[in-house]
Amino acid sequence: MTKKYKISAKDVDTRILAIYALDHFIEYVRTTCSDINPSEATLLAAITLHSLPELFQENPLLVNRFREAAAHIKGKKRNPQSPDSN
Repeated sequence: MTKKYKISAKDVDTRILAIYALDHFIEYVRTTCSDINPSEATLLAAITLHSLPELFQENPLLVNRFREAAAHIKGKKRNPQSPDSN
């Protein structure tokens, strides 16, 4: 039997944003490797996502930028009225 759970509207919104970002990345992959088809670009994007933890481990600067982004997101959550600094 499958375990059922509720997904909040906020979770749905963030998942849609992730899908949009993935689609954008796949399009970027196609611009860097113009001879591959959409399915191949999607597979290459999946391989890239799968290898991200290793890439982060090898690049402390990337980890720091990731943590800064997480802190920014958490800060906006605590103070939603603050202006976006991007």
